Amino acid sequence: MKKSLLVASFALVLTGLVSCGTPTTSSSAAATSSSAAAAGGAEIALVTDVGNIDDHSFNEACWKGCQDYSTASGVSTKYYRPTEDSTTARVSMIDTAVANGAKVVVMPGFLFNSSIKIVQDKYPAVRFLGVDCDPSDADNGYAAYDFKTNVTSIKYNENEAGFFAGYAIVKEGYTNLGFCGGIAVPAVVNYGQGYLWGADYAAKEMNLADKSIKCNYWYAGTFAPSGDIVTKMAGWYEGGTKVIFSCGGGIYASVDKAAADTNTSNGNEACQVIGVDVDQSSLSPRIITSSMKNLQKTVTVYLDALYKNNMAWGTIQGQETAGKSIYKGVTDDAVGLPTDAYSYKDINNVTVNVDPWRFKNFTKEEYQAIYAKVKDGTIKVPHTDTGKDIFPVTKVDTTYVE
Repeated sequence: MKKSLLVASFALVLTGLVSCGTPTTSSSAAATSSSAAAAGGAEIALVTDVGNIDDHSFNEACWKGCQDYSTASGVSTKYYRPTEDSTTARVSMIDTAVANGAKVVVMPGFLFNSSIKIVQDKYPAVRFLGVDCDPSDADNGYAAYDFKTNVTSIKYNENEAGFFAGYAIVKEGYTNLGFCGGIAVPAVVNYGQGYLWGADYAAKEMNLADKSIKCNYWYAGTFAPSGDIVTKMAGWYEGGTKVIFSCGGGIYASVDKAAADTNTSNGNEACQVIGVDVDQSSLSPRIITSSMKNLQKTVTVYLDALYKNNMAWGTIQGQETAGKSIYKGVTDDAVGLPTDAYSYKDINNVTVNVDPWRFKNFTKEEYQAIYAKVKDGTIKVPHTDTGKDIFPVTKVDTTYVE
C-alpha cells in the first residue's frame, strides 16, 4: 500500500463547521486562490452539489483538489454554490462561472448528470470534469446520452473501498453491523455491496458459523443530516448493532449522534461509526475508520494533465478520457482505508493531530495483505453499475435486515 495514498492525498484541512443539506440562498462563492479570481472570475470553477465546500466530504475534497492545483500552477480557482437542489440552479451557477471566465468547471457528484447534458453543448470551448457523473439524464427518466469530447468523468470502484471496511470491521471483532446509505445511486450501492462482501470474506477466513454476521441495511433517501436518520439509527444501536457504515456525505452527523446518544444512555462507548469518501475520523472519536476515495489527489492530477495537454481531454494515466467515464480503484491506489497519522490547522489556526487507525485487533499488516490480494486480482469484489442491490444471498453468509 503506498503511504502517500492515505497521508497527503486524503488528509483534508478542515476549516469550517458542517454545512450540509438544502443550500442557502447565498448563490456563489467565497474563497478564491489568486488575485485574478478575487477580481470576480477564475479559470477553474467548482460548482457544489447540495452541500458546501466545508462538508467534510465530497465537495470539500474536490475543492481541495482544485486549490492544490491552483497553488502549484498559479491558475486561479473559485467555487460556486447553487441556490437550491435542482438542475436549473446548477446550470445557472455554471453559466455564472463561465461568464466570469471559467475555462474548466469541476462538478462533484452524480447530481450533475442532467446538467452536463445541457452545458456540454452550450459551452463547447469549456472543459468539464465530473466526479462520479454518468451520461444519464435523471430529469428525464435516466435516459442515456453521450458525453461530448469536452467532458470527462472520474468514477471509483466503491465496491473495493467498501470491501476493506467490511473486512476490517469483522476482523476487529464486530458481528452485528449496519449500513445506512444516502441515496441508492450506483456509488452508494457499490459501497454497501462491497461492505457486505468484505464482512463475509472476513467471517469465512475466521471460520465463523454461517449467519453469524448480521447487518441492518437501509437507504435514507438523502445526503443531509435528519432527525429521521437519528431515530432509525438509534433504534439499530439500541437493538444491538455495534457499528454502522454511514455512507452518504453529511448523514454521518446523524449516525454519529445516534451512536453518541446510545453510548450515553448505556454508560459506555460501544457504538461505532464508519465514515465515507474522505477520512472523517477527526470529526468524532466514534468514527473507527473511513471507506475512502482519492478525490482530492485525482482532481489535481486531472487538472494538471488537462492544462499540460493544451486544454484537451486526452490520455491521462494511460486511459483515453475525452467523452469518457474513467474508473479508479485499487489498481490506481485510489480507494482504501486511512492508515497514517497526520496534522491539520483548525479554524483557530491550532494544530490538530489525527491518528485515523483506531482498530485494536485488526493490524495494518493485515490490511496491507488483503489490499494486495484485491490489487493483484486474487480477490474480485462484485460491482454494479445499475444502482440496484445485488445481494449475493446464495453466496454470502450475511443476514440482511430492513
